[in-house]
Amino acid sequence: FVYSTNGEQIYEFDLESGSGDYIDSYPTPAELLSRYKANTSDLGRELRNIPFHLEGGMRPRYYQELAVHAATDVIGKGASRVLLTLATGTGKTFIAFQIVHKLFQARWNRHEPGARRPRILFLADRNILADQAINTFNPYENDLLKIDGEEIRKRNGLVPTNAHIFFAIYQAIAERENIGGYYKEYPSNFFDLIIIDECHRGAASEEGSWRAILDHFSPAVHLGLTATPKRTDNVDTYDYFNDPVYVYSLK
Repeated sequence: FVYSTNGEQIYEFDLESGSGDYIDSYPTPAELLSRYKANTSDLGRELRNIPFHLEGGMRPRYYQELAVHAATDVIGKGASRVLLTLATGTGKTFIAFQIVHKLFQARWNRHEPGARRPRILFLADRNILADQAINTFNPYENDLLKIDGEEIRKRNGLVPTNAHIFFAIYQAIAERENIGGYYKEYPSNFFDLIIIDECHRGAASEEGSWRAILDHFSPAVHLGLTATPKRTDNVDTYDYFNDPVYVYSLK
């Protein structure tokens, strides 16, 4: 909450909602804390208090902070479908990394919170996007693994399980003519969080390229990232994830 006065009137602005209004008097700290707690869970506040992972003097932009908080707040409340809509070039992968970092530090997972770090699947539709994401997640390089044909061949046809953050493109793990669908080799509750990059491209319709994968991993939290606002050709995506928890539009 931010306050400004000209000596005669007090204006209160809420950074979370992006709205403000004139008020009669300043609220007490206890009132502010009560309002804050009413909109967050214990886990949500714990996740907010975990610092961002920043290197080399990097600082998050204000909308990146708001996007991370919006996502971790609803995850803390138990949401299973989360959508972030931010314009191209605003750092969605950086935002995804910070969300994962906070969940790692809190040892959040869907089944026994605090007992272990989460297992996460980052899905993209092109290798270049998956590889860029791997570079962004490099601070956790010892926990990273890419699921592809080469990796599975090295393991004599077995899917890898010895990591915490897995990266894959749909085509590498989906069902195809000569492949039965590697994603089916994982138990449905194996992953705690699935991040779908550029989720509007895969289509959330029942025939969509990532829908079968997400249906298999339905117990996980599904976090969609998109740069595309709602329109007629991606309405399935918005129906699947519901309204975005945060929007930073091109405008």
